[in-house]
Amino acid sequence: MPRLFQTIRFRLSLTIALVVFAVGAVLIGGLYLWQVDRLEQPMLNSFEVVVEDPQTGELIETDLRLFTREDLNRLAVEQIEVAAERQALEQLRRASSVALAVLFVTSFGAGYLLSGWALGPVGRITRVARDISATDLSRRIEMQGADDELKQMADTFDGMLDRLQGSFEDQRRFVHEASHELRNPIAVAQTNLELALQTEDKDELAEAAKVALRSTQRMGVLVEGLLEQARSGVPELQLERIDLGLLVSEIASEFSAVAARRNVSVAAATLATEDLAINGDGPAIRRAISNLVSNAVRLAPRGSTVELAARLHHDCVDVTVVDEGPGIDVSQHDAIFQRFWRGQDVGAGSGLGLSIVRRIAERHGGSATVHSAVGSGSTFTLRLPGPIADRDGSTAVRDRLT
Repeated sequence: MPRLFQTIRFRLSLTIALVVFAVGAVLIGGLYLWQVDRLEQPMLNSFEVVVEDPQTGELIETDLRLFTREDLNRLAVEQIEVAAERQALEQLRRASSVALAVLFVTSFGAGYLLSGWALGPVGRITRVARDISATDLSRRIEMQGADDELKQMADTFDGMLDRLQGSFEDQRRFVHEASHELRNPIAVAQTNLELALQTEDKDELAEAAKVALRSTQRMGVLVEGLLEQARSGVPELQLERIDLGLLVSEIASEFSAVAARRNVSVAAATLATEDLAINGDGPAIRRAISNLVSNAVRLAPRGSTVELAARLHHDCVDVTVVDEGPGIDVSQHDAIFQRFWRGQDVGAGSGLGLSIVRRIAERHGGSATVHSAVGSGSTFTLRLPGPIADRDGSTAVRDRLT
């Protein structure tokens, strides 16, 4: 069966044509029968001649020879009229057949055009759906006009595409963030394992093994967190007591081997760690600081030093990462924290690290800022609420974080 015969447009046009044809046939057929009924009466009177008996008053059949010439002439004229009416009815029948055929074709054509106009939005929806690819869900129907059923269907389709695009963007963001989050501990573990294979010193071998073990453990935590995020969206913060001074020292030690390959050193300031304990999500805060250090090491010039420090700032703790890199123009200070932003000197960066840092900081009730100028390096500051006054956990701080 040809494709045309299977379309809704053809079937709708055929239905319209059949309905119009049936209505026309009923009307013309009724008119024809009414004319035939009118024709039979004079025809019968022409051949069944009856007269009234003058004596009894009864109607009796009479031979045509009893009529006068005038009566016969009248009957002849009446027969001619009957024949003419019969011929007219025959012509009416033929004309009606032609008219019904023309009506069927015309109504089918009109129905085809009207149904095409009415179903135009459906065709537009189909074309948009065909143009949508697996990686581009930006096309929309955006139908204008009256708020009828088809526009409502198109708007519903656009809404569905919005939801699909949002889900697709979430999935793509999850993949990018997963790869970005795993890159740092993988690089740290790989570098320290390579160092362990090259050294014969037992102390250096043990230290490299410890760093690699911590990195693989952190990768396991990251994988679990990312899987949890994929299942339930943004995970809740798992608050615990975090010693930021100790955490900064550990991160500096972890990145020392990675930085040494670029002839860059990583130094952590000596801090009073007992004054820098906060309530927060340990793995998340570690990821935020590691992202800052990773960027600094990647952009720092050879022979320079990346400095990490943690210090009190009123009722907060500031973690700063200072590098001697190319610096950032003041006009870009806010843009660099946007997702997928990449500057001209970022190398192989994905544009996600700083957006993750800011999101982690804001979820903890803190902030992430940068102080930099072109040619003078950069200072990134991760400000987190704290320190905790009560070693068992402060309810006020916990409420502020959640």
